[in-house]
Amino acid sequence: MAVAAVAGILITGASQGIGRSIAVELARSLPNPLILTARNQDGLEETARLCESAGGMKPEIICCDLTDSAELKELVNRVSERNCGVLVNNAGYFLPVAVLENTIEEFREQFEVNALSAIRLTQALLPHLSNQAEARAVFICSVTAQKGQARCGAYSVSKHALNGYIQSLREATQDTSVAVTSVILGQTHSPSWDGLGVDPERLADAEDVGRIIATLCTLSERSCVEEIVIRPQQGDL
Repeated sequence: MAVAAVAGILITGASQGIGRSIAVELARSLPNPLILTARNQDGLEETARLCESAGGMKPEIICCDLTDSAELKELVNRVSERNCGVLVNNAGYFLPVAVLENTIEEFREQFEVNALSAIRLTQALLPHLSNQAEARAVFICSVTAQKGQARCGAYSVSKHALNGYIQSLREATQDTSVAVTSVILGQTHSPSWDGLGVDPERLADAEDVGRIIATLCTLSERSCVEEIVIRPQQGDL
């Protein structure tokens, strides 16, 4: 069976960009209640309004800094009370700084935000997810996790770390009800591209990411899509 319609879906980094597109598409496509989290309260409220406009029920929003241990603990406590069956780890940000120019602090911050926050949240929610008849942990990753890129060194390193965790988690959860999927993105339209003069039509469509996650939620418990790669049709810029 697919993930139960009553099971909640938690989406991190949902206040803008790809996370917002995922939330709106899931609200349009699925009956499941959504739980949205990010650091930006105003952005979360706007995403919630867009979800309702798309035909979904009003999502619950929880403002949370995932790098703050106390706030993360509170988020996990609240989510665990709401029958959460799907975790979409999307929070993170792109730092377009060349590896030879990255500071150690930039490496540390990119690892903390892009990798460790998702790892902490997933580890904390796993006992709850494992108690569901069917559950899914979906990670938004990057093609820079497959091949390092000099032009965004610290970002690439953080995504390599996240991808290593995803692959290890998939192996560790094969005998549980939790299916683990990595959605590996190439250049996809988001606010990261604002002001760079790139035609949005040249980038992959963020709404397609949401459509793919919605499909994952309809699969039977016998199937796990381990990895999906999405790139612009015309190739990388």
